[in-house]
Amino acid sequence: MGDWVTNEYQIIAHKGNSSGCPENSSAAIKSAIENQCTMVEIDVSVTSDGYSVALHGPSLGTSTSGSGKVNQTSLEELLNYFVRGQDGEITDTKVSLVEELLQNYGTKTKWNLDLKEGRIEDDLTQVIYNLDLQNRIVLSGLKPSDARRTVVSNSDLNVLVNLSKVDQLFVALKFIAPLYMRYRFRSLSRESSVIAINMHYRYVSKQIIREIHNLGLEVWVYTVDDADLFSALFANGVDSITTNLPVEMKDSFHF
Repeated sequence: MGDWVTNEYQIIAHKGNSSGCPENSSAAIKSAIENQCTMVEIDVSVTSDGYSVALHGPSLGTSTSGSGKVNQTSLEELLNYFVRGQDGEITDTKVSLVEELLQNYGTKTKWNLDLKEGRIEDDLTQVIYNLDLQNRIVLSGLKPSDARRTVVSNSDLNVLVNLSKVDQLFVALKFIAPLYMRYRFRSLSRESSVIAINMHYRYVSKQIIREIHNLGLEVWVYTVDDADLFSALFANGVDSITTNLPVEMKDSFHF
C-alpha cells in the first residue's frame, strides 16, 4: 500500500458534482474540482467486452437513453447512448470511459472508484499504475469477500470494505453491533491496504465508530445531504462523508 492520507473532514462528491451536472460525467468531475471538492466518487461498471465505464448500472434505462444491462452491452453500442440528467431527461452527454476521466483529471483530485461488479478489471488496474495514481485512489463497492480477493491480487491499491447484506442485519441489532464489528473485521484490519469500513450512515453509532477506530480503520459513510446530520456525523468521529450536495454541505459545515 502507498501512503494514503484521508483529508480532515473529508467530503466526497457523489458521482462528481451530480446535483448540477449529469452524474459520473466529465462535467460533474470538473465542477467538483472547480468547487474545491478534495475527492470524487464515480461508479464503475463493465461492458460486455471488458471496458470500465463511469455508469451506475446494472440497467441502462435508468441513467441513459439505452436499454438492457451494461454488462450485456459492448462499448461501441454504449457510446451511442446519452446520459440522463437529474430530472430524468436525456442530455447531450455521452457515457465516459473511466480511463479517460483518470487521464484528464487524475492528479487534480482524489478518487473513490465504486466497483459495481465487486472487482477491478486488469486493464483499469494497469491504467492506475501507468498514471501513478495509487495514492490518489481508493476502491469501494467491495463486500468483505470481494475485499479479500482484491487485497490478494492488488496489494498496493487502497481498499474500502462495504457491509454485506448479512453484515447489515447484524449491525442493525444495536446491542450486538459493536461486538460484531470488532470480530467481523479484525482480520481485514490487519491488511495494510484496507483503509476504512464504508457504510450507510444509518448504521453508524458512536459505539461502532469507536470499535472501528480501535481496529485501526477509518469510518466512511454515504450518502448524506442534510446539513445538521452532516455536522453531527463529523462531530461523532466519522472520518469521511459522501454527499450528493458537496458544495452546499461544504458551505454549511464550519471546519
